[in-house]
Amino acid sequence: MKPRSLSGPLILIVIGGLFLWKNVHPETPLFDLVAEYWPFALIAWGLLRLLEILVRRDMRLGGLTGGEIVLIVLISMAGLGMFEVHRRGVHPFRVVPELFGEQFDYPIMARAPAAGIKRIVFDNPRGTLQVRGGDTQEVTVTGHKLIRATSRSDADRAHENTPVELVQQGDRLMVYSHQERTSSEQRIADDLDVTVPKGIAVEARGDSGDYEITGIDGDVEVRTSRGDARVVRVAGNVRLDIGRSGSIHAEDVQGNIDVQGRGSDIELQNVGGQVTINGGYVGSLDFKNLAKPLRLEGARNTELHVQAVPGSITMDLGEFTAKNVVGPVRLVTQSRDIKLAEFTESLELDTQRGDVELEPGRVPLPKIDAHSGVGRIELVLPEKAGFQLQATAERGEAINDFGPALQTQVDGRTATLKGTVGSGPVIRITADRGSVAVRKEGTAPSVHIPEPPRPPQPPKPPGAPNPPGEVKL
Repeated sequence: MKPRSLSGPLILIVIGGLFLWKNVHPETPLFDLVAEYWPFALIAWGLLRLLEILVRRDMRLGGLTGGEIVLIVLISMAGLGMFEVHRRGVHPFRVVPELFGEQFDYPIMARAPAAGIKRIVFDNPRGTLQVRGGDTQEVTVTGHKLIRATSRSDADRAHENTPVELVQQGDRLMVYSHQERTSSEQRIADDLDVTVPKGIAVEARGDSGDYEITGIDGDVEVRTSRGDARVVRVAGNVRLDIGRSGSIHAEDVQGNIDVQGRGSDIELQNVGGQVTINGGYVGSLDFKNLAKPLRLEGARNTELHVQAVPGSITMDLGEFTAKNVVGPVRLVTQSRDIKLAEFTESLELDTQRGDVELEPGRVPLPKIDAHSGVGRIELVLPEKAGFQLQATAERGEAINDFGPALQTQVDGRTATLKGTVGSGPVIRITADRGSVAVRKEGTAPSVHIPEPPRPPQPPKPPGAPNPPGEVKL
């Protein structure tokens, strides 16, 4: 008789045990656990088959049957799908109450003395959080608890099981919403409005929700999977670690700002400390009045380093505009039209595609090294500037609107502009496919009008003599 494997019965036992545990403990996040750890099922299956071979010493058990191979493929596809759904924050067990359930609203009210408290920590997985610093000696929490359930009785039980509690742990005050106590079939969110002494630090962590923190003298830290953040009038450092955001706004921050994650828009202004941004932000990025270095490692191979931004920088997926920035400046991007004006120290620029306009606007000029893969590079220099220029258009034209101090050379498909004016730094601009142009500040670029085509000659009447030099065939 052909030996039978124990894998099938044990798989049924494991699956049945999981469903039994879910029935006995409905609050267990079964879907999340399976979505994260499903590969262990394949590992356990393989170990079990290996043990069967070693114990029975029957190599006929070593191979997999056709049904087992199909089952492995189905388990892998289902596991990968569950993990992707889990990563995006979607919970299938909440589909029924979200589609057919009703939302119930409960008030929130809690207080605690703030004596000896240096940091307040919010553990609120879902819901908005507004924190305001003020001249107070206690922490006041108000707001609303929103519960979506199929009945009022289910919502009442969920509300009773999830009180907002303020617990002091040493010099920390913990704010718990206890949302983990509800079953996975219910959707609950706590929208909190909190007043705290302005001298303490604020830390918040969650899964989804928007955050607004104002008037805090301590540090601010926000960690969440999804949400927007607004931070205003903060004397300490700010750290925002947000998996996916639609909008991040920080204003009047005296300390450093560290932003991690990915999302759309970022707006920072009036920042006294260093700004560091790492992540894929594909919306509109605006920076104004940054007193210390800005370091950005972004989406689409974008890299930006500047020492300060007394003026402004605006960038999106198609354009980059900067005015009055302190260098050294380093900008690496993939595809953007770029315009830089009033920059100092030095500039290192590399873009794969896009038109570039550079206007230092000040003397002495900074050192410039700019490269464009496809596009036009235009350099606008002050009339009294000193420099050593080498401008190259590998496959294009070189336009000299500066004056006779620059010489144009053409070698095949490559055109160059070279020259030295006074004493100054080396300026190199290179366009692989496009043109390079240099002109003086305050002058308009020259316009090259192509010669119009000659009009066609009227037809010759029959029998007319041929013009001189024309041979009739």
